[in-house]
Amino acid sequence: MRAFVEEAAKSAERKMRMIASLPDAHVALTLLKFCAGFVSVVHLMRAVGAVFDFACIDQATQSCLATITGIETDASAWALASLPVRLGGLGLHSCADTAAIAHIAATFDGEACLPSLVTPYVLPHAMLLDEDDTFLASLEDPRLAPFESVLEKIQNVLQARDNYGGRGQKVWSATVHDERRKALLISMTEELGRSGRLQGSALALKQVQVRARIQSCSAQHASAWLYGNAEADPRLWLSPAELAVAIRLRLGLPIAPMPSICRLCGTGSADVDGVHARSCFSGGRRTRMHNALRDVIADFARRGLLAPAVERPVFSNTERKRPDISYVRDGTTVVLDVAVTFPLQPSNPQYAKRAAEKPGGAATAYATAVKE
Repeated sequence: MRAFVEEAAKSAERKMRMIASLPDAHVALTLLKFCAGFVSVVHLMRAVGAVFDFACIDQATQSCLATITGIETDASAWALASLPVRLGGLGLHSCADTAAIAHIAATFDGEACLPSLVTPYVLPHAMLLDEDDTFLASLEDPRLAPFESVLEKIQNVLQARDNYGGRGQKVWSATVHDERRKALLISMTEELGRSGRLQGSALALKQVQVRARIQSCSAQHASAWLYGNAEADPRLWLSPAELAVAIRLRLGLPIAPMPSICRLCGTGSADVDGVHARSCFSGGRRTRMHNALRDVIADFARRGLLAPAVERPVFSNTERKRPDISYVRDGTTVVLDVAVTFPLQPSNPQYAKRAAEKPGGAATAYATAVKE
């Protein structure tokens, strides 16, 4: 069995090396996510669990990501990359951290099928979990020790023999991922304090920005760009340079070797984290982004036969108040205002605080301020 698993692991590593050699980085990243790494050995993890160390697959996945994007991830960045996309990661799940859960869930799933496969006389001796060495090794995997809530759920299943209707692996993995993100946020903010590079209010703001960044990446549709869309406009696939910058920003890695003076405004410091670059008022970038978003929404309204008007005055008392989009429905004029907020902007730290509390917090705070 071990020889078979080792050969399968080597085959998975060869597949990732082939994917990393593709000329289109965005397509290669998509293949890595959906066709290699974790997904290519999940059936093996369910079969052998923690008996085999799947860390070699994780190392190959990390190496493949580095080759595709040109980014060498540190421990914190890789821990974030291995989280699900819904939690702000890249969805490159860790095999080593999941193998035990996968095997435990598969064992329970198999036990649930036994009554329909064997006779009642064989059943009492067919599945003795307390004598299954592979099952016990997975149950005692030290990687599960920090997750008491998961272990408690597993013990409940052991007693009640309720395997969540075959969804045990999904339920337990989701709990582990949630707990890992909480621990990662704490360790990342504490690391900022230990580094000594920032002090006082600057340190407090940076710690809030870290949480705000990850929370914002967890918002609904915030990751729609990450793995492309086979049916979308080809222009929506990112170039290698664009992909590398986007991944760096998502993982909190620097996009420049050192800070410099902003070439657009000439006054602001273009920091290595790209905060100023994304919030600078000069250069027209904010206006172009606003107009592009406005036009997309107007196009959807047009497809819905709402006959939208773009920036047309609808208020008789003044010509200056022009809504971004307006249309008439059932005799009522509906107006829409489009705004693009940046949760990490240093000029308004309240946005970062709200964004750190929940996904979309900065946008909600801006909308509330506008209404008031």
